[in-house]
Amino acid sequence: DHGGIDLIQELKMLRQLRRLGVRRVRREHGNALSAAIVEMKHLENLNITTIVEDEIIDLNFTSSPPQLQRLHLKARLQKLPNWIPELEYLVEIKLALSKLKDDPLQTLKTLPNLQKFGLWDNAYDGEFLHFQNGGFLKLKRLDLSRLTSVNFVLMEKGTLPSLEYLTMDRIPQLKEVPSGIKHLDNLKVINFTEMPAEFVESIVPDNGKDYWIIKHVPLVSIHHSNGPKFFDYEIRTIHSSSSES
Repeated sequence: DHGGIDLIQELKMLRQLRRLGVRRVRREHGNALSAAIVEMKHLENLNITTIVEDEIIDLNFTSSPPQLQRLHLKARLQKLPNWIPELEYLVEIKLALSKLKDDPLQTLKTLPNLQKFGLWDNAYDGEFLHFQNGGFLKLKRLDLSRLTSVNFVLMEKGTLPSLEYLTMDRIPQLKEVPSGIKHLDNLKVINFTEMPAEFVESIVPDNGKDYWIIKHVPLVSIHHSNGPKFFDYEIRTIHSSSSES
């Protein structure tokens, strides 16, 4: 609507802005929003949420906000915006509802200061996630949540060397624990929530065929709903056996 576009165009006047959150964004707002954000050279925190989940929005700016540290995009995207790899100060990125066809890890893996990364609510529509050797060198927290198409996660040795916290939440097609977790020496906590039965059974201590993959991690929590309420959870905790031998 024209009122929304006029309001977004007025954002161009706020050139000193450091934090910006825009909700209920429509496709027709894309150009005006991009033009406004390009003027915000001091922007550190950007949060964009669309009003319609399946409406693709174009967020390809002519240049990136050079000081951006935190980016949350809850929007359907044709592809990952071309300015994201330029964000050398970015420490946190969360993508949701994006339905990206191409694996976003290949674009994000070289961000030099990224510490928190989340793929939520079908941000990626593909089946295969590939964490390559040498990627995500400073990442400490990784959240993979509600990805209905992903059925395989490959973590090469040498990827995610600083990772401390890993969450895998409701990935219904992922039946096997990524074996590369074995190489994540700094991992402190893993949270598995509502994962497939085969996945959970494979990491049971003593007789789980994939228990060896996660046994070095000090704390592994497995969450399963145990009632109609969202917060009714059965939680099983597996403590590390790495000190045993």
